[in-house]
Amino acid sequence: KLIKYMGGNNFYTMTPTLSIIIPQYKTLELIRLCIRAIKQFSVLNPEIIVIDNNSGDASSDYLRQVKNITLIENKRKCSGADAHKLALDLGIKKARGKWILFFHSDSIVLKKGWDKDLIDLTKKTSGTIGATTIYRDINRFAPWYTKCLRHFKERSSFFNYTFNVTNKKIMSYCFLIERQFLLKTKYQFKDSEGDVGDSLYQHHIKNKKPFILLGRNMLNRFIWHTSNATSLAAGLMSDEKSKEKFMKKRNQLLSSDIIMSLLQNKALDKR
Repeated sequence: KLIKYMGGNNFYTMTPTLSIIIPQYKTLELIRLCIRAIKQFSVLNPEIIVIDNNSGDASSDYLRQVKNITLIENKRKCSGADAHKLALDLGIKKARGKWILFFHSDSIVLKKGWDKDLIDLTKKTSGTIGATTIYRDINRFAPWYTKCLRHFKERSSFFNYTFNVTNKKIMSYCFLIERQFLLKTKYQFKDSEGDVGDSLYQHHIKNKKPFILLGRNMLNRFIWHTSNATSLAAGLMSDEKSKEKFMKKRNQLLSSDIIMSLLQNKALDKR
């Protein structure tokens, strides 16, 4: 059997405003924090859908006992980006919210009402179908002076947001999109190339629909993104500098009083 649905609310009386889709692979410590933080700091009672990509370890055991999530156990043997893309497609089929949020298991929300703030931001302009953030220049071979000019031009929006079309890479660790719009595109992540958020943006959003690009520091006000946790767990990260950077961010995260409180609050697993 390819897919096994477990846990959560199997009988629903109302459509949620937001469905959060979280692929995970062997990230026990972080997926625990991710789910508990969502439960602690959300105000819209979002639908939480976790897709476990055949972890077969303590993270799978943990997810099976968490209440009020929908767990999809993906038994297909695939790894890396392919597993992540398949997980998103499986999550979309199960999601019922007006809005869908693609989330990484190493994304930890830290602000009360973060979910309402994000959706309210999209409602400020009519027709807006989603929001996310950007990462780096797609053209890494651009002259230094072009990069320098772009840096100063974008600095003013670094703490805010913009609707301007971008040539920078679109990130997917906190990618909000209107569910009906996504379904109408008939987009399949498993058939996409490159980063999932960037591919969806380039094919169906760029120059077509109003879409919010958040300044990274603006997004960082309510979310912590450790990055590369799944790659490290899957043995896909071999660069020592990247490993050191990951461990440094992880240690910073675990030194936070908020995070320590979440780790100790086992009651959130039952809520």
